Amino acid sequence: MIVVGGTLGLAMLSMLVHYEVSFYLRLLLERHSGFSRRARIMTLTSGLFCSHVIQIWLFGAGGWLMLELFEHTGTLGGIAHIRFLDFIYLSAASYTTVGYGDIFPLGHIRFLFGTESLVGFMLLTWTASLTFVEIRTHWQDLEDRNNR
Repeated sequence: MIVVGGTLGLAMLSMLVHYEVSFYLRLLLERHSGFSRRARIMTLTSGLFCSHVIQIWLFGAGGWLMLELFEHTGTLGGIAHIRFLDFIYLSAASYTTVGYGDIFPLGHIRFLFGTESLVGFMLLTWTASLTFVEIRTHWQDLEDRNNR
């Protein structure tokens, strides 16, 4: 039950972080309409990248805490000595749905990293959509300028 509750909490927190960063970036770009298109795209992608890194660390730290604080939640396989950064690595592999397999969750903690894959897929897709909209606007501006 701890793993399920922790997983749902981390998933909601991750989505909230992504929403807030996206919202703030949109406000920033609207307020600074004098930014060049290159600066707008770099601001957006850099900010969203940082958001994803934060989310990866949230899930990794959450998995580490669950295994450290609660017995019978599971362990990590494929590694002799588990360290904190191993959880961050596993989190990154799960979030990006790469799933290398050299480190893998065992026991109930699998629910956390499996759910993280779904959350990561959703939020990475959201980032791709936001970036596409910004780039499409850039292309439209270039086309309008060339047609004048």
